[in-house]
Amino acid sequence: MEEEKKQIIFRLKMIDLYRKFSLKKSDSGVFRGQFPILKYISMNDGCSQISMSKEFNISAAAITKTINRLAKAKLIKKKEDKTNKRANLIYITEEGKKALESADVHFKMLDDKSFKDFKDEEIIELKRLLDKMLMNLCEQKEVDDEKICKAMQNLFKEEDK
Repeated sequence: MEEEKKQIIFRLKMIDLYRKFSLKKSDSGVFRGQFPILKYISMNDGCSQISMSKEFNISAAAITKTINRLAKAKLIKKKEDKTNKRANLIYITEEGKKALESADVHFKMLDDKSFKDFKDEEIIELKRLLDKMLMNLCEQKEVDDEKICKAMQNLFKEEDK
């Protein structure tokens, strides 16, 4: 049974990799590492780079680099924070919204392809089993569960919308 478990994890990794690399091939103009940040900005228009750094648990320098690339591509715009002259507030542009829409269409097509020939019951059962795996992982204390589980909770909230 151990070999089957390894094969399942391997397949989950392959699905994740396929999704990540397929976005690079899409015409959205958003690279795979930028997509979650652009999505965050669209949902939190006028957010700060500091809030993004905390949300994604990455350095301010890494956020700045991504923000500058998104701004150069005209997907976002930066405006000076009137209450803190040293900070910028980040807003999504129309081009950014279009890029997200294109990426969403791309992922919808990918999802449809992934679940082709699945019965409704199979999809429901797969979701139930994956949820069970995620909950099992949240019960363990081997990694920084607080950040991971917070991210998982945010994903579940998004799914419920």
